[in-house]
Amino acid sequence: MAQVQTSGTATRRPSFDLWHQSTCREFSTTECELPFNPDFTGAVRAGRTNSLAVGDLTARSGDGHMPLVRRAGDIRRDPRDHIMLYLAIDGQTGLEQEQRAVRVEAGDIVLYDQAKPFKMDFIGNMRGLVVAVPRAEAVARLLRVDDLMARKISGSSQAGKFTGSILSLFTPKDDGGHADLSLTMESSSLDLIFGSIDHFFDDNDLGAQGSRHLVKLQEIKTYLRNNLSDTGLTIDTICAANGVSPRTLSRLFSPENTSPMRWLWKTRLDVAHQAILHNRGRSISDIAYDVGFADVSHFSRAFKQAFGRSPSSVLRLRST
Repeated sequence: MAQVQTSGTATRRPSFDLWHQSTCREFSTTECELPFNPDFTGAVRAGRTNSLAVGDLTARSGDGHMPLVRRAGDIRRDPRDHIMLYLAIDGQTGLEQEQRAVRVEAGDIVLYDQAKPFKMDFIGNMRGLVVAVPRAEAVARLLRVDDLMARKISGSSQAGKFTGSILSLFTPKDDGGHADLSLTMESSSLDLIFGSIDHFFDDNDLGAQGSRHLVKLQEIKTYLRNNLSDTGLTIDTICAANGVSPRTLSRLFSPENTSPMRWLWKTRLDVAHQAILHNRGRSISDIAYDVGFADVSHFSRAFKQAFGRSPSSVLRLRST
């Protein structure tokens, strides 16, 4: 944790260098230019929760601009790989990435990718909260995260207000202490943050969004079909195997008006039904085990409820 008060006058350049070091090395290796305004002051409070790096940044340069740039060479020297969440608390901040440029004001939120070049511009007297989220944690909760870089979540929207209120929980304390969040609270907070962001952009046409969701859904369905015999399949094991969160998994299946487990249940019964119809000397119990039922009686009841006939009656009907 560091708190630094600095000045940018020629006689106090070492103080600016300390602010520069705290800002441009703590989160991403970048380069920041000394502002022309001789009365520049800045403050940095940085800390961690469990897996997140957090910074409360202040820069006061009157009407000046202070650009901060991360180039390809910086990325090669500093391979940290995070999705950055930036909440503008006061003033204005500009961001350019992926051939998009946006300016955020108090309450607005923007995402940017630490593993790709970007430029930020601290404008005048500003304050912002930056949260570095490991990429795996972000993409598990938001499949289209790559499409959302340098896109603004308006602070006046319900999603912006909600997301901002949760992000504020991560603010480092004035006394130098970390935000007091358990691992469970941190994970739940990230679920809410990325869920709110996803909701905000639901109505936007983001090009690859639909196809990205469809590809991931088909990947998961293929995984489930290939593992029908696994009686240990649960939401948690499916998520772990496919790198998504439970909430994202549920959202992928929701357009089909089903849940992941209902889809798995129906697929197991459909495969069993076809196996019985095309039976080649295999017992009903073997077929039940092959599609993930450990209890044959349970399988028979579920099969009859789904198809109106017991497995044995379907087998007899096929034989006549």
